[in-house]
Amino acid sequence: MLSVFHIILINVLLCFVVVESTGRAKRTLSRIVRRESDDLPESNDGITVLPSTDMDAAVVPAPALIYRMPGSITLPSEMRVRAPPKLLQAFRKHAHKALMPVADDEIPHVLLELSNRKDEHGDEGYMLQVRKDGVTMEASSEHGLFNGIMTFRQLSKKGADGRVSLPLVHIQDKPAFLWRGMMLDVSRHFFPVADVKHLLNTMAFFKMNRFHWHLTDDQGWRVPIEKYPRLTKVGGMRQETQRGHDETLTVRKKYNHSYSTDEIDDIIQHAESLFIDIVPEVDMPGHTEAAIAAYPQLGNVDTEFFHPEVQPHFGAFNYTLSPRKRTAKFQKDVLSELVLLFANSEFIHLGGDEVKTEQWEKSSSATEISLAEDTDVVNLEATFVERAAKHVHQFERHAVIWDEALSTPNLPKDTVVMLWRNWGSGFEDIGSSAAAKNLSVVLAPQTFTYLDQFQSEDHSSEPYDAHGGFLPLQQVYNMPLEAGPAKILGMQAQLWSEYINKGRKNMDYMAWPRGAALAEVAWAGKARPGFKDFEERLQHQLTSLKDMDVNYRPVTIAGSPSEQDEEDPLSDTAAAERLLLQPQDGSE
Repeated sequence: MLSVFHIILINVLLCFVVVESTGRAKRTLSRIVRRESDDLPESNDGITVLPSTDMDAAVVPAPALIYRMPGSITLPSEMRVRAPPKLLQAFRKHAHKALMPVADDEIPHVLLELSNRKDEHGDEGYMLQVRKDGVTMEASSEHGLFNGIMTFRQLSKKGADGRVSLPLVHIQDKPAFLWRGMMLDVSRHFFPVADVKHLLNTMAFFKMNRFHWHLTDDQGWRVPIEKYPRLTKVGGMRQETQRGHDETLTVRKKYNHSYSTDEIDDIIQHAESLFIDIVPEVDMPGHTEAAIAAYPQLGNVDTEFFHPEVQPHFGAFNYTLSPRKRTAKFQKDVLSELVLLFANSEFIHLGGDEVKTEQWEKSSSATEISLAEDTDVVNLEATFVERAAKHVHQFERHAVIWDEALSTPNLPKDTVVMLWRNWGSGFEDIGSSAAAKNLSVVLAPQTFTYLDQFQSEDHSSEPYDAHGGFLPLQQVYNMPLEAGPAKILGMQAQLWSEYINKGRKNMDYMAWPRGAALAEVAWAGKARPGFKDFEERLQHQLTSLKDMDVNYRPVTIAGSPSEQDEEDPLSDTAAAERLLLQPQDGSE
């Protein structure tokens, strides 16, 4: 039931939606509502109130509701902030470093409070109110308060004297989806601890909450497993690396990288400080040539031309784990160590994609095992995936699989399917199959979320190479939110790194601002206000990205408003009305 206040507020919002002759709503007034008053509040306790501009409340992702009042405040350079200890530290690190102690009888400039109103705020939502006498944040969780800090940060404008100005606003906000993620492949090309932390910082700025860490593949094994030290010692080093898109050309130089347990712990602690959950992935039974190069007995040794190596080339290869008992033990051993290493990770990704069956079909032992299990050789993948999913379930973790593995019978009911093959009828068919098994889905469609694709149709104009294709910012923003009748947990962007080979700046350029577009879609859901609105608000956050040393791809707003309207199906009056009325309950 809506309160009387919310009913009145919705009516005020609708009254302020100004429709142009084309029938489309003006963007700013469709989302940011102004109070009808020009009275400037008086200054109070070092807080100065000033006039404001239209887009100074430009937040990305778009909040569920902003009530905009005339004026702004300027907080003193040394703020008094009262907050729970962990959030006080987060505020100092991410919003404003110079803080003063607050005595019990003093009124803080900024107050962060935990409440018991979870039905209103949810697990990650918050209320942020900036008034003439200070700033108040309220949430039912520390994560919600942290999201409020990120909004405070985006609203803040720091002057040369160190003081911080913010527009007067009242924000009620919470996400539409539970999963707002980014995947980083560190097998094809490795990213050191500092680069991973850098990516996590930018994710947190846009309120993303899942970091999918693709740790193993044919081209390198990057995660230490104490019981199998050769996985990183041998499997972490390839002798050469494919140069560009020509498979006949390689860089003849050893490529030897992996993480230590201390480095992984460092990244885990950093992610936890940003309220980002890590989803580690060890891909099996395909994409395992690096593991087989380290321990050849794990492979199909009875097949012709069996010469595994840490793969220098890109793509999916024929080497798969053998279905024998010793490989089953290896699989369980690795997963057991992985769940201990990532002790707080709720989800463990098992891979299961692009599994080649050629070696199994030619292996006498694989054939014998398939006959004993009364199945076809090509279905042996299901044995691996089911065993792995049930194993992590014993540790009270949720298994995540790529959508090819959805054919596996008897998956635990809490298994999550990551949908990437969206071409043709992929969305509908895969979503229907997941729904039939009562499994939740994370949308990771290749044509909307694979950020290793070019951002310009003129590939030569881009400073970095890419896998191919063309994925502009607007296409990411307009991605679908449904997959047949499946329950959607959220969505995720993918940074496959075959061609992200020039370090942090290359990674940034491919990730941002396209990652910000996905972050808004996942946060706002059906209430996303439209690409033009997003693009204009994004412009106001580019300075912050520069301050964070993020090498984002430049964003240029081109074309007349009417031309952009024709291209943006989410900017019409209906979209504005959905924005105002759509419940944000995570039940997309």
